[in-house]
Amino acid sequence: MKTQNFLPLLSASLFVLISSCFAAPTRAHARVTKVGNGDEGSDLEGATLLERGPIVAARSEALKLALSLNVGGIAGLGSLTSELENSKLYLTKKNSTAIDTADQGSFHADMQGLVYARTFAEPSAATRFFPVAETLSGHQLVALHLHEALHRSLPASVREDEEVVSLLTLAMSAPGATFDSVERAAKKVIPREKSEEVGTSDGAGRYPIPEDARVRQPSEFSYSYRHYRQPTRASLFPVESMHVLRSDLYPFGSDTSPIGIGIEAGLIQRTTGSLMGPLSLSARGRVWSSRGFDVGIWGVASLNTLSAEELKNSQYGRDAYTIGLSMKKDLAKFSIENFLSYTASGSSQQKIGAVNYAYDYGSVVTVSLHPAALVGPFRVGGFAELNLGDHYRVNGGAFTYDPGRYRIVSGGPEIQFVTKDFSLGLSARFLIDATRDASFDSLGDLMGPGLAQGNVAFTGSIFF
Repeated sequence: MKTQNFLPLLSASLFVLISSCFAAPTRAHARVTKVGNGDEGSDLEGATLLERGPIVAARSEALKLALSLNVGGIAGLGSLTSELENSKLYLTKKNSTAIDTADQGSFHADMQGLVYARTFAEPSAATRFFPVAETLSGHQLVALHLHEALHRSLPASVREDEEVVSLLTLAMSAPGATFDSVERAAKKVIPREKSEEVGTSDGAGRYPIPEDARVRQPSEFSYSYRHYRQPTRASLFPVESMHVLRSDLYPFGSDTSPIGIGIEAGLIQRTTGSLMGPLSLSARGRVWSSRGFDVGIWGVASLNTLSAEELKNSQYGRDAYTIGLSMKKDLAKFSIENFLSYTASGSSQQKIGAVNYAYDYGSVVTVSLHPAALVGPFRVGGFAELNLGDHYRVNGGAFTYDPGRYRIVSGGPEIQFVTKDFSLGLSARFLIDATRDASFDSLGDLMGPGLAQGNVAFTGSIFF
């Protein structure tokens, strides 16, 4: 109790909470029990992971409630839904009456007894439930999940403040709660100058960045292996597979709009051996991040002039310059990402015996769509892509090939296991439809769509 003026409000809050959410539900537990947020982790010894049952079902209901209230649009509550959805739930073997210093806030003042649950007051921490929590009703468990998730998701300056957490729990779990009522409560207790926010288009900061947002760890180091499906017609430069190392570092810009430099190097595997592939240099930046949307721009120069002589003397020996725009939206169970890019025209030369072949690539506009369902740490989805090429011409000796403008429609599955710090993914690209016998060879971009009739790829990434 910090001031005597707060006593009436505190007493009223305690009465409402005790009577509606956390009163002992049976005579077997006549003593008043408590919600904890202590940092003590010893009670996890022998705990079992909860994957089903009333506590897990209540977590789903708490997530639905938070989404219906649109708490992601309230300053300071942007990562609440993520914490509700992703926190691992454990059930301990026995109850606990241990009270940490963090349990002694005004919400628990003068209350003694058993503890319902504990969590570390930090993002992505697990939630530990005690057996007594299984006696709670569904509504009480929903409030309990909200309470523990608030301890992990609020700004660091208030996430351990029981007065703040209890007030917000009551605001969200109260009958008839609305976005406006929760927002009014949040404005009273969350210091606006300390919450992490992103400016909206009108310049007013409102929407917080979730703790697990990718913009917090934009840099990436990855390895990718791609195995190519060979074309139906013989290729003048067949490639079996390619290994790709990629490093994107974001030392420039701000926390909400990072700007980075990327390097991507390829090693090509052919039946005759391996050779150095293209080297790509890129500049990337996030220009806007708010309300779960990320908008980015990039430019990539794929330089074959730095690759092995064999590759330079092939149809893939041209340099490719691409600029693009990306847009991504993450929801609770679904994400979608759109790409729009433009690749400039170029050319390459290949000498086979006494014949010189000249390849002329027109400009290419590419649009792609990447939807995915979010199932725990997994992203299960696919992509659809359309390449519109201005032309692709081949001239050599008496041979001439000029089909004019063309299109290539491709798609395939994408599966990723994603955590805050790393991801593992499998994907495949299939040529679905093309005009005038076009294939990915017609694009001449090994680091982009690739070649032949598509590929199967594995990618591992580390984020930092």
